[in-house]
Amino acid sequence: MRIKKGLKTGEVFVFLFLALLSFVILVPFVYLFTSSLKTNAQYFKIPIEWIPSPALWSNYYYVFVDLKFYVYMWNSTFLAASSVVLSVLSSSLIAYGFARFRFPYRNAMFIVVIATMMLPSQVSMIPLFIYFKSIGWLDSYKPLLVPQLFGSAYLIFLIRQFYITLPREVDEAATIDGCGYLRIWWHVIMPQAKPVLVVSALFVFLASWKDVFGPLIYLSDRSAYPLAVGLLYFTSPTSNAYTLILVAIVIALIPTLLFFILSQKYLNKGVNIANLK
Repeated sequence: MRIKKGLKTGEVFVFLFLALLSFVILVPFVYLFTSSLKTNAQYFKIPIEWIPSPALWSNYYYVFVDLKFYVYMWNSTFLAASSVVLSVLSSSLIAYGFARFRFPYRNAMFIVVIATMMLPSQVSMIPLFIYFKSIGWLDSYKPLLVPQLFGSAYLIFLIRQFYITLPREVDEAATIDGCGYLRIWWHVIMPQAKPVLVVSALFVFLASWKDVFGPLIYLSDRSAYPLAVGLLYFTSPTSNAYTLILVAIVIALIPTLLFFILSQKYLNKGVNIANLK
C-alpha cells in the first residue's frame, strides 16, 4: 500500500511539474495571440491587458486580405508541400537502395553521402548561385525545388537506419509473388515506414517553411516570396503597426501547428527514430 501511495504522490508531482512547464511555455503564445487583437494603444498599455476589449478580429482580415498576406502564405505552402514530396520520396528511394542492395563500393558511397552533412551550406552557396544563373533559373522556384530530387543526406541516413530493421523475409515473399523492386519499395516497405517518413516530412516542412536565405538569393520578385521572407518585408500603411506584425506572425505559426496536430499519431512512434541524429 505504501508503494502505491508513493507512486500516486509521485505521479501528482510529475503532473504538477508538467502543468507548470506547459503554462510557462504557453504564456508567450497566448500573449502573442491576444496582442494581435489589440490596437497599438492597447498593446503598450500598462498594466498588460491580457483580454483586449474590444477584440479587433478585423486585424486578421486586414493583414491577410487587404495587405495580400495570403500571397506569401500560398507561396510558402506550395514550396513546403513540394519540398516534402520531392525530398522524402527521393531520400526514401535512395535509402532503400543502400539498405536492401549489395553493389560495389556501397559502403564507401554511403560514407560520402553522410560526409556531405559536414559541408556548410555557405560553402556551396556562391557556386550554386553562379550555376543556376548560367542556366537561367534565377527568379524561379527551380533552384529551391530541383535539388530536392536528389534527396537529403540526413534523411537518407535516417530512413536507411529504419529500413535495415525491417525483415528481409517480407521482401522475399513479395518477390515470390512477382513484385519488382520498385513495387516492393512502394507497396511493402513504404507502408511499414510511415513513422520515419512522417518525421522526415516534418523536418523538410519546417526547413522549407522557415527558409529565408534561399528565396532571398534566388528570387527578386516580391510576389513570389514565401512567408518567411514576407515577414522581413512586412509593411503597412499604418506607421508602427506592431499589432499587425503580430498578426502576421500568428498566421505564420498556424500551418506548423496544424501539421504537428495531424501527424502526431506517427510522430509519437517515430520520435525514437529521430533520436538517431
